[in-house]
Amino acid sequence: MSTIDRTLPSEVHGPQRPLDLTPLGDGDGPPVGRQLPFWPVAGILGSAAGFGASLAALSSGVTEEQAQEGAGVIDHLERTNFHVAFILGLVSVVALFVAGAGWRRWAERRAPDSLAARTIGTGITATATINVVFTALAGSMALYLPGGTDHGWLSKEAMFVNFTLLDFGSLLGWWGVAVAAMAAAALAFGRQRLLPRWLGVAAVLLLALPLVTAAITGLPGLVGLTMPIWLTVASIGMVFSRRAGA
Repeated sequence: MSTIDRTLPSEVHGPQRPLDLTPLGDGDGPPVGRQLPFWPVAGILGSAAGFGASLAALSSGVTEEQAQEGAGVIDHLERTNFHVAFILGLVSVVALFVAGAGWRRWAERRAPDSLAARTIGTGITATATINVVFTALAGSMALYLPGGTDHGWLSKEAMFVNFTLLDFGSLLGWWGVAVAAMAAAALAFGRQRLLPRWLGVAAVLLLALPLVTAAITGLPGLVGLTMPIWLTVASIGMVFSRRAGA
């Protein structure tokens, strides 16, 4: 036997990685032999906390007449909702960063050459990054409104700028998840079908209303009410879908 014939495969090609024989299909339940992944839970937490933070930031309690007072509207605001929005926003941001990293790892393992697969994690991370800004603005309102530790330090005009930015502001970051949903739909309906088709259907349905509304009226914030729902559904799907194989 020659030297080449006696060479072990590991010496030629390096250490052999074990084959992943986990069955993939459309059935319910986590893939056989796999532990439940943690990062989709972060997606669920990030969606729920982000949705709650947006509602808290938008629940100023001012009437239409008070809102038209300009900087005088600050006299009608209370800090509690902004403080709640700040805390929930921080929780959401941390969880979304973890979820984005989880989706990137999934893409590296399942579809390393797919741009759509890589875009999902990038979109979720973009949402977390943008939401940091408006979460901090909510915190500043809690800081400077009556009862806050720095009450009186800023003028009403300066606080009015922050208040105006928070109008839809806490919702705008979810356009990143909207892009992630588009990428997920492409994977669900593509030839390889790396994601279950129902996840793609959910993406299309939850994207339709904010996209059509934005195109017709220019309303930018509706995406912040529908995309947390999609990310929750997608995260649950990544736990139980055998096809996704998270």
